[in-house]
Amino acid sequence: MDAETYPHEAVKAELARWEFDRVDIEGERGAAEALRVSAVPIAVALAPDGRVMGRIEGFVEAAKFAARLSEIRSSR
Repeated sequence: MDAETYPHEAVKAELARWEFDRVDIEGERGAAEALRVSAVPIAVALAPDGRVMGRIEGFVEAAKFAARLSEIRSSR
């Protein structure tokens, strides 16, 4: 994801509309458990109130990843 998906222009443009953070699931087990993370990579989109808006699990090609983020954002 770091090498192929996140650097893609469409993904960067979509991520600019979000607050984006990474969680170390080994070091932050509480957060990983709260978000029900059982495998990586995973992207979990949260609403401002902490509600899970959507999940993108596994490796996803850049254009599909950007499209899925857009779908999640539109569903607010």
